[in-house]
Amino acid sequence: MMNEDTPATSKILLGFTRGVAPSKWVKRWQVVSPERPLTIVPFPRPYGRPGNAAEFDMILERTAPGHVPEGADGPSERTHHALRLYDEALAVVLPKGHDLTGRDTVSLAELADIRLLDHPNHAAEWPNPEPWADPAWMPADINAALDLVATGLGGILMPAPLARHITDKHQHVTIRISDQIVAGTVWASWPVERDAPDMQHLAGVMRGRTARSSRTAEAATSPSDTPAAQRQQPAQKKKPKLKANSRGAQLQAATEKREREKAERRKAKRR
Repeated sequence: MMNEDTPATSKILLGFTRGVAPSKWVKRWQVVSPERPLTIVPFPRPYGRPGNAAEFDMILERTAPGHVPEGADGPSERTHHALRLYDEALAVVLPKGHDLTGRDTVSLAELADIRLLDHPNHAAEWPNPEPWADPAWMPADINAALDLVATGLGGILMPAPLARHITDKHQHVTIRISDQIVAGTVWASWPVERDAPDMQHLAGVMRGRTARSSRTAEAATSPSDTPAAQRQQPAQKKKPKLKANSRGAQLQAATEKREREKAERRKAKRR
């Protein structure tokens, strides 16, 4: 991890979990800050931070639906800043040769015909899996669950991007769920003590900052600082100005007149 004495031209280490593609942010960074190398390093842990997280300046990590990175929730005793990047789609992983092989998507309703195996990363928000008769039979992790799928015992649910990276195409079939259901959330997180203009600048690039954008340092926020409605609010398009006496202008004027007449009639009824 870098500190305040690290030269401004030294490289920034960005760790990322399986299923995350950081190349687009690397390309943006190379455009806006070509003088500062950004090195990306993958780590195998599918959820949360790796054991060597202290070696990185920033981490791209995955959390379960509705969760935030460890140490990033709330203003008090916060150890990490976190920037929510995007939600992932859900997929079902089935054994090779399953009847649904060849399908691009399946619906949640169709999962009723599939024996879903429980595993430690099965989120409560997903369709219920079949409970194990003996809790000791629960696979230790998602990789162990994939080994069970390969035997033909059943299928498992997991984030689609993660499934594409860790499944074996000779043993598994991955099919995306067509219904809108969050499988996981990808975040950029970095320690509070590491916060500096370069981290804010990198976070800005991930938000969409370009070479023409301001490089003024942006305040890091906790996941709860920005309302979801504000984060997802699309920019409103301005209505095009119509030429005077054009057909469009005449139709617009007629529509506005009808609306005014309706409003006047409603007022008259209330009197």
